[in-house]
Amino acid sequence: MMNKSRRKILGNLACLSLLYPLTACGKGNLFMKKEVVLDVVLFSYLKITIFDVHLNGGDIGVAGPYGGGGGVMTGVTIPLGTQTLNWRDAGSGKSFSVKNLLTLPPEAIQSNANYLAVHIYPDSTAELMTSENLPQPSIRGEQIYKENHLYGR
Repeated sequence: MMNKSRRKILGNLACLSLLYPLTACGKGNLFMKKEVVLDVVLFSYLKITIFDVHLNGGDIGVAGPYGGGGGVMTGVTIPLGTQTLNWRDAGSGKSFSVKNLLTLPPEAIQSNANYLAVHIYPDSTAELMTSENLPQPSIRGEQIYKENHLYGR
């Protein structure tokens, strides 16, 4: 009786040791996370104030014209993969959805990522960027901001 129990325990340990390589590396990991928790920073490069900004149905804030980067929604659970993003125009109340495909693949998440920056552009496209420290405006967003403030548009 004792030998069968010992064999069963050793057999189970051997099976578990075979699964270890599958969990040791990120790629091909059967137990890989399907979501990540990050602090979200919203950047809007629009000429209008926007509100009801939702990433995957969760509210991530409001932004004034050419606004953002000042507020952080902490502890937002974000599923990895395809993302949805929509917002409303504060003047008309009209709803908008992002036109481009937004994805957050597992390989885009840096091991030291603390923040997800959501950049919304005037053509109703958006960009997601992760960072360790508080995010800054994107290169494209900086250009939009400079053009509209230098030339008074």
